[in-house]
Amino acid sequence: MRRPRRAQMNLPALAVALLVVTAVAVVSFGMADRAYLSAERDADQRRVAVALSERLVASESRVTARPNVLDADAVSGLNASRLGTLFPVTDGYDVAVRLGDRTLASTGDPTGGTTIRRIVLVENRSSVSTTPDLSATDPAVTLPRRSPRVELALTPPAGTDVRVVRANDRVVLRNASGLTGTFEVELSRFETTTLTFESDGPLPTGSVELTYSPAETGKTVLAVTVDG
Repeated sequence: MRRPRRAQMNLPALAVALLVVTAVAVVSFGMADRAYLSAERDADQRRVAVALSERLVASESRVTARPNVLDADAVSGLNASRLGTLFPVTDGYDVAVRLGDRTLASTGDPTGGTTIRRIVLVENRSSVSTTPDLSATDPAVTLPRRSPRVELALTPPAGTDVRVVRANDRVVLRNASGLTGTFEVELSRFETTTLTFESDGPLPTGSVELTYSPAETGKTVLAVTVDG
């Protein structure tokens, strides 16, 4: 009679043990599930942050002058609305884009999340005008590297006709009866341009005025934060 009694007395202890094991398993599974979801969310945030940072500095980006070189004027106009339009990868996320110590665009409340940083160049352009001395036998002037265009104001003296203007080996302006007035010429962004003026007489200082926008670049850090 004693053995069945002991067996009956062990049943409550077994039930408690099973309850404890079940509770521990539920808690463990819950913690594992939360850890998995957190890791998945972090990976997703990082994927979007990397993609956005790459697209911002790509050659086809609307805010770059060339790969990894941001156009200062273009990035100054980058706001939350434009960011979402140009880079739809950010849809559904809280995003902040900073350049140096300045926030270019921010959507939502990206207080945490994942941040990707890149060292970039920022290109600024300002207009410069000059009246070169073209009195040499081979009148030419070399513009600063990567000047994308130049405006030429031609006012040769009486008795002199400017018939051809070349940008390196390319004829950009030609008129057999003479060029007079203001012209805008597109130049290559990727090479240094020398303008050569072919005329049938002297070109004293003031005969040609050039207006162009040379590039000045500075290094800074682009930071992209994605949260959500």
